Amino acid sequence: MLPLYVLATLLSALLLFTVEPMVAKMLLPLLGGSPAVWNTCMVFYQAVLLAGYAYAHLLSRRLGLKTQTAAHAVVLALPILLLPLALPRGAAPPGEGSPIPWTLGTLLLVAGAPFFVLSTTGPLLQRWFAGSGHRSARDPYFLYAASNAGSLVGLLLYPLALEPLLPLRTAAGDGFLPRLLPLSQSTLWSIGYAAFAVVAAACAVAAVRGARAAGSTKAAAAPATDGGAAPSWRTRALWVLLALVPSSALLGTTQYVTADIAAVPLLWVIPLALYLLTFVLVFSPRWRFPSRHAGTLLAVLVALVAASFVASVRSRGWLLLPLHLATLFAVGLTCHGRLAEKRPHPSRLTEFYLLVALGGALGGVFNAIVAPAIFRSVAEYPIALFAACLLRPRWKDDSSRRPSTASRALDLGTPLALAGLIYLVHLLRAAPGTEGSWGVVAVRAGGPLLLTLALIGWRTRFALAVGVLMVAGWVDNTAPAWSLHRERTFFGVLRVATSENPPFKLMDAQGHEYYRQVVFHVLVHGATRHGSQAVDRDLAVIPTSYYHPTGPIGQVFSELLRRGPPRQVGLVGLGAGALAAYGRPGQRFTYFEIDPAVIRIARDPQLFTYLADSKAAIETVPGDGRLSLSREPDGKFGLIVLDAFSSDAIPVHLLTREAMGLYFQKLTKDGILAIHLSNKFMRLDRVVGAVASNLGLDVLIRRDRVEAPKEAFEGKDASIWAVVARNRSGLETLAKDSRWTRPGADPRYLWTDDYSNVLGVLRWATF
Repeated sequence: MLPLYVLATLLSALLLFTVEPMVAKMLLPLLGGSPAVWNTCMVFYQAVLLAGYAYAHLLSRRLGLKTQTAAHAVVLALPILLLPLALPRGAAPPGEGSPIPWTLGTLLLVAGAPFFVLSTTGPLLQRWFAGSGHRSARDPYFLYAASNAGSLVGLLLYPLALEPLLPLRTAAGDGFLPRLLPLSQSTLWSIGYAAFAVVAAACAVAAVRGARAAGSTKAAAAPATDGGAAPSWRTRALWVLLALVPSSALLGTTQYVTADIAAVPLLWVIPLALYLLTFVLVFSPRWRFPSRHAGTLLAVLVALVAASFVASVRSRGWLLLPLHLATLFAVGLTCHGRLAEKRPHPSRLTEFYLLVALGGALGGVFNAIVAPAIFRSVAEYPIALFAACLLRPRWKDDSSRRPSTASRALDLGTPLALAGLIYLVHLLRAAPGTEGSWGVVAVRAGGPLLLTLALIGWRTRFALAVGVLMVAGWVDNTAPAWSLHRERTFFGVLRVATSENPPFKLMDAQGHEYYRQVVFHVLVHGATRHGSQAVDRDLAVIPTSYYHPTGPIGQVFSELLRRGPPRQVGLVGLGAGALAAYGRPGQRFTYFEIDPAVIRIARDPQLFTYLADSKAAIETVPGDGRLSLSREPDGKFGLIVLDAFSSDAIPVHLLTREAMGLYFQKLTKDGILAIHLSNKFMRLDRVVGAVASNLGLDVLIRRDRVEAPKEAFEGKDASIWAVVARNRSGLETLAKDSRWTRPGADPRYLWTDDYSNVLGVLRWATF
């Protein structure tokens, strides 16, 4: 009996964690990368998960075991009628108005039924098992560990195996395995669901037989009287909080480390894996690490994180990344450990899981929807760590004693004294050139850190001291003197900062040498630069960074100017707007930018003037680049520039065979597509080469470096660009330049809307 329950639990969790990215990938080409789409998907899945848990709770509380199993057997069979998973034929979002209602309806039609059924499995099977008479039925919560183990496997399975090997829907052609087997992700998932339904039905039969054998069928029908006293509302609120805080910490940690520390592809998988692992450990019957010990570990790690904020050592990613990941793990061990220790009698487990799911959903809503609307930085991350410190167990159980007046005074006075110490240390200026040295770091953060750790035995006092550290460090890091503008959107935190290049030796008209230093305004998203412009008026007209005139894109515009500049130029991705400097009278540059905040920043003359100073007419269109381009007339553009890729995340739907086909549909007969491929972690030239070859297009790649001192002085960065044309004659002049080469055309790197393989293009040597 027990292997059946474990297998059903594992399968349901694995299928849940693979259906979410699968359906999202189906929707991506139709809806683009709009935050409204992703937030809608998140809210939908959280709502269905809660509905599934509520169904399991009501079913187990209101119906007898036989009726439960019969009713659930019907529910199990219903999704089979909708398999395999696929979008309805001809599905398309509305051309005007909000896509949210259409997205919700499509999600409900495609994945609603199977997602709902799978979400009911954990609580329902555990409740059945609790009444089965098995020797392990007194404490069925170990099945929750099995459920999270299945989620962990599903989390790793999709990006590491399913996505690289199988297409979404087609039975043959794209992907690796379809060449050997007529298989797709959707088909394989359908087979998995059918197997799960059979195993779950077998569990239902085993539950009825086990209960009959144990003579407990009647008890199972009225579980509220089976030894489980109703928990207090305070206990219920604590369950919600203990689930909410780790959920918020997970999302906060992920956003902070992927944006501000290491913009590494697929890095988001590690925090989520650690989060799931803590559930596996604390609900495992063999786990012997009390939450009190985990709370002590949490306190030490959170104090170190807070000290890193004060010391402003964000650039030392090799040290900070493990620290933040370890802290998230400790948050999970502490809060989830307390959940495991406070789990109720099995007769109350469905209510317990319902409230845990509610807490997780509230954490997700707070981070994904509320926080971007009210904070200018990722402030929800330190807030979650502070809350975790308040939730850690006390060193000794003195909860029944009322704190004295002196104790309350120390709870407030000690953190205030710490704040004064931090302020005094902050007034001490480091010698020029030593600001980032380890000695200065020790002075600025060492004393406050030691004082904070000295308070570790007092939960409230310690949490307030950590809060003081975090506020001091967060304010210092999010509002530095060199920051000109800061804004948060659903895409992350955008900053405009000042930057100086090293002094450059020049010579005046009389032959006298002198040194000149240039100040730049730089647009930064997390730790990634998205454009810059010199402040000096004589240099402000020069495109900087990846767009310098001596670079590949500068050569492309020079060649087009020689042939006759196109009247219409489409540009996907705006940044600081440097490419507008290439505009000529009579031209029209249409920028397609997904983040409206970037448009506001690029148009602010106090920050950047590329758009205002351009000789071409400038139009900005907010929205996903591929979707916005699809609404433009065919054959409109003589040049399309695709510049929407960052280090950590690729909008895959912009580089597929179907996407490139769309670009050439919008280009004139002799039009050119230019693609910015600079990426520290990915060889995107392989994808462009494979897609272009498949469509019969010609493509050239140029890898550029900064060689002349004058280029560095003017703010040039190394870059990689590709140009694509319908035939070789369109790139004939560039092909004569030895710096431009033709990439390979390996079909293994062919991306389509149905198939992509991010792992296959990673530069593993950079990790």
